[in-house]
Amino acid sequence: MPSSSLSPRVFRPKLWALALTALFAGVTIHLGNWQASRAEYKIEQQRLLDEAMAAPTKDFAALVSDRAPDKGVAFRYRAVTISGEFDPQQILLLDNKIQDGKAGYGVLQLFRTTANNSLTHVLIDRGWIAADNDRTKLPQIDTPSGKVELGGRVNLPISRNPGTADNTQTGARINYVNIEEIGTRLGVPLEPYLIEQTSGAGYLNTPRAAPSANYQKNRAYQMQWYAFAALAVVIFCVLSFRKIDSTSDQHA
Repeated sequence: MPSSSLSPRVFRPKLWALALTALFAGVTIHLGNWQASRAEYKIEQQRLLDEAMAAPTKDFAALVSDRAPDKGVAFRYRAVTISGEFDPQQILLLDNKIQDGKAGYGVLQLFRTTANNSLTHVLIDRGWIAADNDRTKLPQIDTPSGKVELGGRVNLPISRNPGTADNTQTGARINYVNIEEIGTRLGVPLEPYLIEQTSGAGYLNTPRAAPSANYQKNRAYQMQWYAFAALAVVIFCVLSFRKIDSTSDQHA
């Protein structure tokens, strides 16, 4: 019987394999941690929404006069009432918004109101509208006329990659929302948050996803990345055990 089949094995890893495994495991663990942080962020935002919905509705004038240093954060998701007028000439369409698997736009419109005897401007997120199959055709948005009263909630713009377009370009279509940039473009100072409309004239009546939507998917991706890291370590260890050539050792 050949003696090689009974040769003992020793752990002799190669340096390049160790470096490659460490790099791969480090990257996949980092990706797993990132997915975990996304899940935790969504869960925390849902908690804030639940707390805000349990709080009494706030009048917009009281919101404007509040001395909180960052009202968009301090009152995020808080229900508000606001009365004033839409500006029919200032409608923006936030591109690449998906609703039930369909492509469309988020509809943002400038709203004028008087808060504490001062003219105030805020962006109203009216909801979602489907896109035409022809990308050159933008949807027509009707604007309620005269003074209207709306219900909504305070929110901050979602974080998106600006891509190749910015808010200083002309045209209704935008890629992302930066309130300061949009205020400069429209020529008016804007409140540093959005009002997501939930009722009243002009509401497009589209459901809004809960902040915690799909956090389970982030958890699944987290475990998947961790599994890749563990598999890499196991493969490295298995392949690093090598047979000892006893004949060569005896001659040495």
